[in-house]
Amino acid sequence: MSPSVRQASQDERLLAAVAHSGALLPFLGFIVPLHIWITQRDWSKFVHFQALQALIYQLVMPSAFSVVYLLGIWGLYGTMLGGLPDGLCDALPSGLMTLRCVLVGMVLGGWGLTITLGLVGAFRILAGEDFLYPLLGRWLVYYMEGGKNI
Repeated sequence: MSPSVRQASQDERLLAAVAHSGALLPFLGFIVPLHIWITQRDWSKFVHFQALQALIYQLVMPSAFSVVYLLGIWGLYGTMLGGLPDGLCDALPSGLMTLRCVLVGMVLGGWGLTITLGLVGAFRILAGEDFLYPLLGRWLVYYMEGGKNI
């Protein structure tokens, strides 16, 4: 089980909330939880867990959506440069524009999700409630309880 917020002091909760709030900085938000994790991991198990959770989340989410976008753009322009059979030339502009809009929407939606969950985590920690990111939080609890040290 992860360290509980109920056992954490006000200072520990504040540091954990700041780590989660790093999500407000697009593509640089991981620096905040990284700094907190490096400097405070020996001081508090609660801060260690929450900062590490925020760090992994804020590294994985923007990276994943950026990779999806770059692969989609690569495929989009690769299709344009590679040429198409004669029958597809008429449908190309609208299809490519739709694909580009979907990719941009996925990136913006992913960024919005990253910010939203980071702020939800910060507010829940400050309110004295435990917080785990979906999927990641449970995995991290399992990993840390398994005797593996990060």
